[in-house]
Amino acid sequence: MQLLTATIPPNADIALIGDTHIGTTLAHDEALDAVIDWVGAERNRFFAFMGDAIEAITTDDKRFDITTHDMGAPLPQQQADDVVARFMPIRRKCIAWLLGNHEYTLHRVSNYAAYIATHLQVPYGTWTAKVTLNCAKGRIGKLFLCHASVRGTFKSNAKDYEQQQANMKASLKRSLAQKAADCILMATGHTHKLLVVDPAQRLILRDDGTDVKQAYLGAGDGASDYIEPDRRWYVNTGCFLKTYGQGVAGYGERAGYDPTEMGYPIVHIRKGKVDSVEKVVV
Repeated sequence: MQLLTATIPPNADIALIGDTHIGTTLAHDEALDAVIDWVGAERNRFFAFMGDAIEAITTDDKRFDITTHDMGAPLPQQQADDVVARFMPIRRKCIAWLLGNHEYTLHRVSNYAAYIATHLQVPYGTWTAKVTLNCAKGRIGKLFLCHASVRGTFKSNAKDYEQQQANMKASLKRSLAQKAADCILMATGHTHKLLVVDPAQRLILRDDGTDVKQAYLGAGDGASDYIEPDRRWYVNTGCFLKTYGQGVAGYGERAGYDPTEMGYPIVHIRKGKVDSVEKVVV
């Protein structure tokens, strides 16, 4: 784990980019290039990287498939160098760079996530980072960023689509809520799902001594040392990896994984507060 600090403008946007899997032909390179361009286009745009930058699958790995292996970058070292080259133009906008399970698979050889962070000169967050965001007005809030459990996923066996989404969001929230008490937003990569749980808009009643008033719970105070679990954002940060490719069968297809929405979330900071989280599907 790493504790990090970043100073940004009171009005800013932060893209949570992850699971790009550079090194497979199923990686959505065009979408990744587009979000890199988006971050670089405005001064108040930033990003955190959520892990699994590279595919890091070698020939002795049971998932290896020559038909989906990008021969333009066949070695993990070449894949890591490709990531460095792609992100170099926006490196000064990075608030955290995380380690993913694909890089960790090769930890006996090298820490490729740390290698990428070192060459980009960006803050290396290890597997989990808590990032304190500050602006000229004071503390915006803390972000809890992780790459999740290697075996973790968010599933639902419900037959109704809306119930499936609700179950997966509840599972996401439950998996993160106890990891930290002082974070206004908690996010994880790894599972390739693109999910956003907003703070609960729970109806609350109170009185002013004369009359009963209604209000809604909403988001907590990001500067507080304790934020109630229902008053935080919970995010699963998506991916840039296709499940299916024409004429090939990737390990996700062979494992029977359902297709997921590719994309990333954007955290919108307005007037020194986390205002909303937007899903961007690519």
